Amino acid sequence: MRKIGLVPLASLKPGDNRFELEGLARDYGLEIHEVRENPSFEELLGRIRVDVVITRSGKRFLVRGRVHFRARLRCAICNEEYERDFDEELVAEFTMLERPHAVYARELEPEELDRVKIDADFIDLSAVIHDAIHLAIPIAPRCREACQGICPVCGANRNLVQCGCELRVPKG
Repeated sequence: MRKIGLVPLASLKPGDNRFELEGLARDYGLEIHEVRENPSFEELLGRIRVDVVITRSGKRFLVRGRVHFRARLRCAICNEEYERDFDEELVAEFTMLERPHAVYARELEPEELDRVKIDADFIDLSAVIHDAIHLAIPIAPRCREACQGICPVCGANRNLVQCGCELRVPKG
């Protein structure tokens, strides 16, 4: 299977190069259960679309664009599953190594810290897409802004029923 997100350097002309990529999570080297460390994340749904402009300036490549995807989440307030569409920004800078495969040590300049070094014949966008997806998924997602959560007395979902329970605050 050909992995989406591998852009051959030879195909990039100086200036702006536009790409529209679309595929399933596995086509980008991702899994549908990609954000496992977040208990509120269930899975990626359907196709992931990436609209990107790669600006080539000599040995530097600025990547700007958007990643569009849908995910199934579990509300942190009421514990119900829901689906949400995401439209997240992609920004990265790649630079070709001056001496491919050379091993040398030097202190990086501040502007170099966020650059991804390229020592191959292509730019692999999968890590940038992976990071955008991971950063987009909220740690404590809400199914809706006004989610009322679970009644601490009877356990009913207050978004679905008015249970009538009164929260008794212990005295003391």
